[in-house]
Amino acid sequence: MRRRQLLKAVGAGVTVAGVATLPASAAGSYTDEYYDGLHYTKYVPSDASGGEPLVVMLHGCSQEPDDFAAATGMNDVAEREGFVVVYPDQSSFSNAFDCWNWYYDANTERGSGEGASIANIALNAASVESLDTDRIYVAGFSAGAGMVPNLMVSYADVFAAGGIHSGLEYDAADTATTGTYAMTWGGPDPYYKAEDAYEAMQEYGVTDRVPTIVFHGESDFTVNDTNGDQARTQAVETNDLVAGGGVVTTNPDDRIYDSTGGYDYRRDRYTDTQGRVNVEYWLVDDMGHEWSGGDAGSFAAPNAPEASDAMWEFFTRWSN
Repeated sequence: MRRRQLLKAVGAGVTVAGVATLPASAAGSYTDEYYDGLHYTKYVPSDASGGEPLVVMLHGCSQEPDDFAAATGMNDVAEREGFVVVYPDQSSFSNAFDCWNWYYDANTERGSGEGASIANIALNAASVESLDTDRIYVAGFSAGAGMVPNLMVSYADVFAAGGIHSGLEYDAADTATTGTYAMTWGGPDPYYKAEDAYEAMQEYGVTDRVPTIVFHGESDFTVNDTNGDQARTQAVETNDLVAGGGVVTTNPDDRIYDSTGGYDYRRDRYTDTQGRVNVEYWLVDDMGHEWSGGDAGSFAAPNAPEASDAMWEFFTRWSN
């Protein structure tokens, strides 16, 4: 089964909208929304007319949608490039620190918990705004990034590509304790996790590539940069398994060294048999637990390479 088959029909909930505080200079519509009792904010560019792509943005711990939108500058990218953004809001009732609970199976397996809520918000927004359901993407930071590879596997028919910023590999932990360990030291062997991801997709009946772009700070002491390496390796190996298997190494097809704003960085790219880049890995020297580039707000590194622009450029290569 291809990813084109959607998770399920949207319509089980009610959407309520209100005006939110626009956190950036973008000129479109930024509103508070509620779907099935879940809060999220939505940015629609000023020239939207239907058929646009959708990017789902998952904040980190202690962040809220407005803060995350400001830190990433994603609304400005959406206004310039013509796509819609939604920012699901984790409830403090679900986690006292507003973290997405990415390590619990109940929240990441298909059809349940926070993963299902995020997927349903995406599908509902796509329905309300008449968006292109073949071009729905998901990106996250920190705990939000921990959710991304799980969503890419469990809802491969919904999300066409994913962005992991300062996050972890697929299914890196299954408890809060092992989650903390993984953040500090790294998760399980990424080759085994790639096999787990492929087997899970087979179980869900939606086996397809997982185009993934990874950003990580080399001086990240909250989520060790080992996790960026593992997220990269797991995505490369999962894509290889989807393509039929073979010998996989972490040697990229293309490697670029560059610098911007005083930050040196390395950009590795991995291509598929058709020459398309299906995995990118950006490792930024001297950057901590921060969103690379962006604007203001918490956990932002404004002078580092622009992760929001890079993610959007990566996403545009992929559709379901």
